[in-house]
Parts: sequence; C-alpha cells; structure tokens
Amino acid sequence: MNTSFPQKTYLLIYSLIGSLLSTIIPITVAIDHLREGQFLLRLIDISTLFCLVVSIFYISFWINIKWYKSVKIKLFLLNFLFLIILSLLSISIHFPLWKSTTHIPIVFYIRDEIVRNITIFIVSYLAAKFYIRTIENQQIKTAFNELQNENLSNQVRGLMQQINPHFFFNTLNTLSGLVQESPEKSEVFIDKLSQVFRYVLKMQENSKVLVSEELKFAEDYFYLLKMRFDDKLFMVFNVQHSGNENIAPLCTQLLIENVIKHNRMNRQFPVKIEIEIEGNYLKVCNTFYPQKSNNSNGFGLKNLNKRCELLAGKSIIIEQSENLFCVKVPILKN
Repeated sequence: MNTSFPQKTYLLIYSLIGSLLSTIIPITVAIDHLREGQFLLRLIDISTLFCLVVSIFYISFWINIKWYKSVKIKLFLLNFLFLIILSLLSISIHFPLWKSTTHIPIVFYIRDEIVRNITIFIVSYLAAKFYIRTIENQQIKTAFNELQNENLSNQVRGLMQQINPHFFFNTLNTLSGLVQESPEKSEVFIDKLSQVFRYVLKMQENSKVLVSEELKFAEDYFYLLKMRFDDKLFMVFNVQHSGNENIAPLCTQLLIENVIKHNRMNRQFPVKIEIEIEGNYLKVCNTFYPQKSNNSNGFGLKNLNKRCELLAGKSIIIEQSENLFCVKVPILKN
C-alpha cells in the first residue's frame, strides 16, 4: 500500500503552526524588549529564529515521511544525523544575532537550541506517523468503497463461475457410476454436492466467511473429488481450532482446483493436500508433480490476491520448493 507524499502546502502549514507554538515564548519576550532599543536588530533576530525553526520543522517532517518504510534503527540514525547537522547550522546562523541582543550565558542558549530541536524531531516523527496512519486509513476506506461500487457479490458470482465446468460434468459422470455401483454412496454424494453448491450460492451475499465454514466446504468439495480420483488424491486437515476469524470465501476451492489442474496424479505418486493455520494465514500445501505442459495464466491466484488485498490489506504468500507448493491466505481478524 502506497502512502501519498504530503503536498508542500500541507508541509508548510504544519511547519508554521509548529514553529509558532515552539517559539511563542522567546518571540513574546523579544517583542517586549523591542522598545528598549536596537529595534531593527531584535526584529531580525526574531525573524531569523522563526525562519530557522520553520525550516527544521519542515525538514524533520519531510525526513520522517520520506523514509517511513525504513527500519526503525535506520530512521533513528537519519533523524539523529539531521538533528546534529541542523542544530549546528542553526546555532552558527542565529548565534551572532542572539549574542548582540541578550546577555544570557551561551551555555543556556546552546542548551535551549538543542532541546528545542530534539523536541521538533520527536514531534515531527509522531506527526509523520499520524499522517501516514491517516492516509493509509483513507486508502483502506477508498478501497472498500471501490469494492462496494464494483459490487462484491458480482465478484463472488464470478468466482462461482470459476468452478471449472469440467468439474460439474465430471461430478455428474461420477454420480452416474455411483448410482449403478452403490446407491447408498450416491445418496451421500448427492448430499455433499448440494452442500457445495448451496455454499457457493450463499457466498454471493458475503464478502467474508468464518474459517470454520470455509474448511467445512473444503471437506465437502474434497469428498466429491475423492470419489473421482480415489487413491490418487489425499487431503489432511491440521486445523484444531479456528475461532471467530474470517477469510475470503471460496479460497480453498480455488486452491484445490489449482492442485488438480496443474499436477500429474497417479496411484504410484498420489498428490497430498494439507491445510493448516500458520500464524495469521490459512496455509494450503500440496506435493508438487507438475504436468509437462502448463498453459496457466495465473488468473485464479491473481483474483484471490486482489480480494485479499482489499479485504485484509495483505497479499497472499506463495512458497514453492522442488516437491512442495504452498499458498498462504491471510486471515481476517475481527
């Protein structure tokens, strides 16, 4: 997710307000002494101080926005480096004027300058963090609004249509064979088939679903495939408890369908699918026996990734080794 960089006007307004608040006391004291003589020199002193503080506010905020994605130690070192440079520069510019208009010991002057600049960098860091959070929240709201405008239910209908038509015809062929071979098994098969399509229809009205419901659907869906592939395909569920977490609906169907589509399956080298929860992800892995010719355009995973980014603000994670292929789908926390 990209955070838009603040406009120069916003930076300038922030810098002016911050500078006014941080220099209001020394400026007030200086104004009270304008009538005591050296009017022009004191006016230049006040103006210089204010301009320097504005510049430090501007630069420190810009630094924390520009490098906000950096690791914390790097950002800290950048802030520290610029703090030293700007403090030295500010003191070297302002000190001659300050020395001509006051008799306060230099130790107190340097201390006040450094403390003020440290405060500015701390405030700028917090302000930048707040700004980034605000922008990211706006982007999330915009993304969800766009999602609603596109009508998520239509998108889920599209997912329903992604259930390979061959799956439907192959399922009917399997059912036809079962009816003749084992009427009892055929009744269970019909019940599982009805549950699968009932779930798919239900998901037309939902943008997310409980993990437990999705896993129940995966079991029913796999049962239909198991009747077709028998001992060429196996599935293991290593999910003890999923709580009240949600997930993008029909993600397991897409991933299981991908396994069937892209792998060679036979009794000597059966494909094994394993589903588990790993951290904040639902992880689906399968033994990898790729077909010799693979004409996949990856549309299914791209579609799933887009939905996860919109719903969870996270992308799916794909992990592949020589004999194992895994996809991790982010879980939506309540």
